[in-house]
Amino acid sequence: MLSSNKAFTLIELLIVVAIIGILAAIAVPNFLNAQTRAKIARIQADFKALGTSLEMYKMDNGRYISRYNNISWPNRFYPLTTPISYISKGRWPDPFAPKGYTTPDGDPINFVYESHGWIEAPVPYMKIKCDSSPHQFLHGKGASYMWALVSAGPDVDLNVDSGAKGYPQDVFFLYDASNGTKSAGDLIRFGP
Repeated sequence: MLSSNKAFTLIELLIVVAIIGILAAIAVPNFLNAQTRAKIARIQADFKALGTSLEMYKMDNGRYISRYNNISWPNRFYPLTTPISYISKGRWPDPFAPKGYTTPDGDPINFVYESHGWIEAPVPYMKIKCDSSPHQFLHGKGASYMWALVSAGPDVDLNVDSGAKGYPQDVFFLYDASNGTKSAGDLIRFGP
């Protein structure tokens, strides 16, 4: 009498586990890169909406909103929401903000807004950051832009902040996806 054994051998099980491991090794990095690209696309859409509302604010008021002193100020875009609603929300959390960092009221770090300020209260920081940027050839001199919106970018290091982990600090250091999705630099939109 012959017995039929329908169980898998150890070799067959090891081959199946190896194939699953190879597929996972290929799929996981692609999934993580897709998440990074989705965050970048979201930030670019947010910057476009904020840029439009900044321009509408300027048309009505004759100037852009001024830069607050604190880079993580929670109500940075409050003038765009009240008393006239140029945009619906006043807080724009940065998806790439360093984990554990919060604003003074416990909210996530918002996008950074830089501007030249107002005639009666000029802010020199934007021009200094533009003029000392290593990517000046890409974005021009400090006087050619009136405002900038900044996200920490995939390297999670906000270069426009004096507390930046890497070099350069206190400059507009542009992110470039062609260097890899985790390359150094901030996501920046200059306006107008």
